[in-house]
Amino acid sequence: MLVSADLVQVLRPLRRLPIRMTVRRAAQEEGFGLIELLFALVVLNVGIFALMASFQSGALAVSRSASIANGTVVADKVMEVYRDLKNCAIYLRGTGTGTDTAGLPDGIPTSASTWYTAYQGDTAAYANTVNGASQTAYYSYSSPPTTAPQWVTENTPATGAVPAYCPSAFPAAAGSLSTFRTSTGIDPTQAVQKVTGPDGQSYPVFSYIVLLQASGTGYTGGYVKRVTVVVRDPRLTTRSLARESSLFDPNVAP
Repeated sequence: MLVSADLVQVLRPLRRLPIRMTVRRAAQEEGFGLIELLFALVVLNVGIFALMASFQSGALAVSRSASIANGTVVADKVMEVYRDLKNCAIYLRGTGTGTDTAGLPDGIPTSASTWYTAYQGDTAAYANTVNGASQTAYYSYSSPPTTAPQWVTENTPATGAVPAYCPSAFPAAAGSLSTFRTSTGIDPTQAVQKVTGPDGQSYPVFSYIVLLQASGTGYTGGYVKRVTVVVRDPRLTTRSLARESSLFDPNVAP
């Protein structure tokens, strides 16, 4: 095939021109590594946050269980003190002003005490039935016991329902309430006190002592003293950790 010299001259510059090719980049993976890393970080954060939440809830559960266990030990400790006393020595001090002295009420708390709301608000600790009357009043006493509730204090007179007040100031080994309080670390006549728990913390303890008529096997009839001990959380005194209640029959020794 013969090509004219003029045509060759025209085509020769075209041989030196670059050939451009259009290539689709949809199949290439540049940039996908960063997206995968972002998704991996999101998933990892979700897992870490969930794990941290479970650890936190577990720690709170363990702390609450420990507080309840310590509160139960304190309640048992205080109740054992009452069980070791003569019946005539089981009473609350009611002659004080009821206002706070050194952070604790002197006697059964009155409305002037910072402990009044929490102590008086626990009606289940002192509400019951005496002579058919519904116990709803806070700290009252009449003789003979016909008005409810019947609180037992050092002013409770000796009647057919209540044993005579102990002849000595307090039936302890040394004959002194202060000595007894020093030796045990517990004042059984104090409505509100702080008792050291096994963890070294001071737990607020509320004591309620009222009269009621108990019936059933093991009781001689008539009135008995019911002691209720409520241990509060030292970090949140409105929350109860432990509650324990026992009946003490004056007709049964001691």
